[in-house]
Amino acid sequence: MDCDSDPNPFYLQGSSTGVLLLHGFTSTPQSVAYVGRQIHASTGATISVPLLAGHGETPEALARTGYREWLATAESALDRVRTECDQVVVAGLSLGGTIALNLSVRFPDRVDGVISINGSTGIYRPDQVAGLFSTSIGEFHQGIGSDIKHPTRRETCYDKIPIATMRERFILTCATGVMLPNLKQPILVFQSRQDHVVAPENGSRIVREVGSSKVTLQWLEHSFHVATLDHDRDEIVERCSAFITE
Repeated sequence: MDCDSDPNPFYLQGSSTGVLLLHGFTSTPQSVAYVGRQIHASTGATISVPLLAGHGETPEALARTGYREWLATAESALDRVRTECDQVVVAGLSLGGTIALNLSVRFPDRVDGVISINGSTGIYRPDQVAGLFSTSIGEFHQGIGSDIKHPTRRETCYDKIPIATMRERFILTCATGVMLPNLKQPILVFQSRQDHVVAPENGSRIVREVGSSKVTLQWLEHSFHVATLDHDRDEIVERCSAFITE
C-alpha cells in the first residue's frame, strides 16, 4: 500500500530532530503521509504521525470522543518524540494544525518549532456555527473531507460527522485562537488562498496574533484545504524541510 492510500499511523526513526505531524478532523494519517515521508527522506528527522482518537474507524467511534481525547493522543505522541529527540517541531493539517498550535502554547518546554497547514483558530462563517445550536438537524452532518483541487487524489475520511464532535471542534479551535499571543516559538504558517473548509483569514490571524518573533506565512496558490495531498504538497515538503533543519 503506497502512502497516498495508507490510513495507518507510522513512526520513522531518524535523527535527534523530531517532527510530530498531525492529520485533520475526520481524517487519517493518509492525508499527511506523503509530506511526512518526504520530510524524513529530505532531512533524516524522526517522524511521528499518530492516529487521533475516534478516527480511522467509524463516525460512531468519533462520536464517543472529543477535544480532550484528541489532545491526549497528540500529547502522548509528543512525549515519545520528546523522549527520543533533542529538538521537536509540531506540525499539523487543519484540526491537526490547531492542535499543533495548542500544544506549542501549553508545552513550550517540549516544542521548539511549529508548522500550521490550513489550521483553524475559530474563524467560521455564520452558517457553519448556527447549525451547532440546532436541535432539529439530527445526530450527523455531511462530511467535509477531500477538499482537493487535484483531479485524482482523494482523502480517506468519514462521509458524515457527529454534530456533537463538531461542537467539540468549535471549542478547541476557538480556545486555541485566544491562546495565540502566548505562542513564542518560531512558526511556519501555510494557508491556501482557496479553502472551502477553513476560512483563509485563519492564516492571517495566526501570523498577526502569535507572540513569536519569527513568523513566516506561505500562501498556497494551487491547493484547496487538504494541501498535503494537493498540487502544492512538494512545496510544503521543501519549505518544511528548510524550517526543520534551521
